[in-house]
Amino acid sequence: MGCGMADGGVTVVAAVIAAGAAVTVAYASNFVAEQYRRHLDSTGWASAIAGELRSHAEAFPLLKALFADLLQRAEKKEPLPLYPIPMPTDPVFDSDPGKVGLLGAQFAGEVAFAYESLRAFRGAFFVVIEHHKGMDPEQLTGRLRRLSGMIHDNEARLWSLINGLNAYSDLGFSKSRFVDSWMHRLHFRQRVRSRREQ
Repeated sequence: MGCGMADGGVTVVAAVIAAGAAVTVAYASNFVAEQYRRHLDSTGWASAIAGELRSHAEAFPLLKALFADLLQRAEKKEPLPLYPIPMPTDPVFDSDPGKVGLLGAQFAGEVAFAYESLRAFRGAFFVVIEHHKGMDPEQLTGRLRRLSGMIHDNEARLWSLINGLNAYSDLGFSKSRFVDSWMHRLHFRQRVRSRREQ
């Protein structure tokens, strides 16, 4: 009779262990699937943002040439060939700015800085476009120099961000920050457990 009770106890324990293992596997599978989905969202967003920013960065040489010409004309007090145009937009970033958090803290900060710099540049340039005829020569040349300086000061930083986003978008899931974070936690727990057993 004691043997039968022991066998029954072993069966119950085995069933509990099996059930626990099944729950753990199901949880781990769901966790990995969610992290993989977030990885795809993150890398896809990085690629899209890199493409949009590249479209702006590739216009920088033309803008530098434009401002050099405008400055020469302004210094000679010649009329500037500036005409009203629609304000440019950023359809990728503006479609869901909240997604910037998917890129991680470092990229999120740099992306936010890049778009705010672009908006500041556009706003300052549109003031010149709309009001240059009423500005005195010193004010006009000062504004044009500042706009030209904004391009020169931010060009290298913008290209560095674009290249970083492209590299991030090519990153495989096994090397993603999600897996790295999970592996770091796992190793930490294993080290804590081994210390307790010593």
